[in-house]
Amino acid sequence: MAREEVKTDVLVVGGGAVGVSVARYFALAGRQVILIDSEATPGSVNSSRNSGVIHAGLYYANSPNKEKLCIRGKHLLYEYCREKNIRFKQSGKLVVAQAGEEPLLNSIFERAVANGVPARLLSGDEIKNACPDLSCVAALESPSTGIVDTQSLMQSLVTDFETAGGLLHCRARVLRIDTSADCFQAALEDGTRVTADIVINSAGLNALSLVPTGVEHGYENFFLKGSYFAYAGGVPFKTLVYPLPSQGGLGIHLTLDLAGRARFGPDVSAVSTVDFAVRPEDGAKFGAAVKQYWPECDVNKLSPDYAGIRPKLRRTGSIVDDFVFLQSHESGGRKVISLLGMDSPGLTSCLAIAEHVFEMT
Repeated sequence: MAREEVKTDVLVVGGGAVGVSVARYFALAGRQVILIDSEATPGSVNSSRNSGVIHAGLYYANSPNKEKLCIRGKHLLYEYCREKNIRFKQSGKLVVAQAGEEPLLNSIFERAVANGVPARLLSGDEIKNACPDLSCVAALESPSTGIVDTQSLMQSLVTDFETAGGLLHCRARVLRIDTSADCFQAALEDGTRVTADIVINSAGLNALSLVPTGVEHGYENFFLKGSYFAYAGGVPFKTLVYPLPSQGGLGIHLTLDLAGRARFGPDVSAVSTVDFAVRPEDGAKFGAAVKQYWPECDVNKLSPDYAGIRPKLRRTGSIVDDFVFLQSHESGGRKVISLLGMDSPGLTSCLAIAEHVFEMT
């Protein structure tokens, strides 16, 4: 595709779980679609650097897009995994509260009930019987939470996209999206220009920088880094275990992969540059956080694993903790839609986000 001009119906920039899902949806609908990703393999930036959790939709009372699309996306994702034989496990999770945190736990439960999300408050005796090693004063059971083989999911979505006639172009960087009265184009680093009727900007960490020039939106980026530590040896839990949400994230929680290996994270730290290194010295902080709900955690068995970086948004000084669908240009049926703030639960919501973006066009 070097130094040429290419035309297509739909151009999707960014090959994470959301971008691939959007491109797949348009391709399955019979549109001519090009998907451009800067990496060698789609999903190798943030989609491969999260917990691999299928979220139930418990936490997003003040984030209407996240709430709606997480709940819808969860059902679509489980259905898709069954259809495509992608490995997953509906393992469930426990959200635990320490002394004084019961009101927040109760509010999460009430919101879940109102939204039809399966949830149950456990009594003290039920907690002891289910997880005698768990230290908490109250817990909420979320049976529809699960885990998924993220790599297989991404491969399947890409296969669907290409089988439907979509063109995937990797190791290509989009520098900007240009708009005029009669032409929407993406300018690539190698000199290629791609003209499309519909441009979907799903570039993750770089999405805000690709919003077309001249669009007044007021959003500014900031990045939150989350690191994970692996745990050597078994843990006495069969479900995921989460503390109550804290500012900026869901707290340092226990996740189990499909092989039963335990991992804790993520923590939350603001960063100005993209850096995926995990600091070994943070092990003590992780151990202290985990010991609040699992006192027998052996800190010496924690080791650095991996990290991810979430694209967050501010507007007029306030955090925008929701998915943003910025339709920045429309001319003669042509549109540019920028998907901003696509952090957690982006993986869970990816199929529902694709459905929503298609409906916007």
